[in-house]
Amino acid sequence: MRNDKKRKAGAPQEAILHTSAQVRLAKEDIFFGPGKAMLMEYIEKTGSMQEACLEMGLSYSKGAKMIKTAEKQLGYRLLERRIGGSGGGGSRLTEEGQDLLRKYRQLTRRVQEDADRAFEEIFGNAGQA
Repeated sequence: MRNDKKRKAGAPQEAILHTSAQVRLAKEDIFFGPGKAMLMEYIEKTGSMQEACLEMGLSYSKGAKMIKTAEKQLGYRLLERRIGGSGGGGSRLTEEGQDLLRKYRQLTRRVQEDADRAFEEIFGNAGQA
């Protein structure tokens, strides 16, 4: 199909070459990245580790292990947990957890912006069809 012809309704648009940067935090080993950041965002949104894990298709034990691993490496708690009862349980990010997530997102945005600039310098218009 030539570029000057109209696409048929519902036809997939051609993908454009671009960068996709992922940021991971490490000490001796990688302990925090996009998956744990997403889990923390869902916990903040839902107020529940259980619901956050369901949203992501994770078992509760897998989600809890992910958070525990990051907490161990960081040396501080990411979540405040309330045990169930008449009022129900729940989880929310600690101040440190909120700060980590905010800084991680800021770093991720900056790395992506830098990658996009480098892509333009190196590839120029090659990525546009």
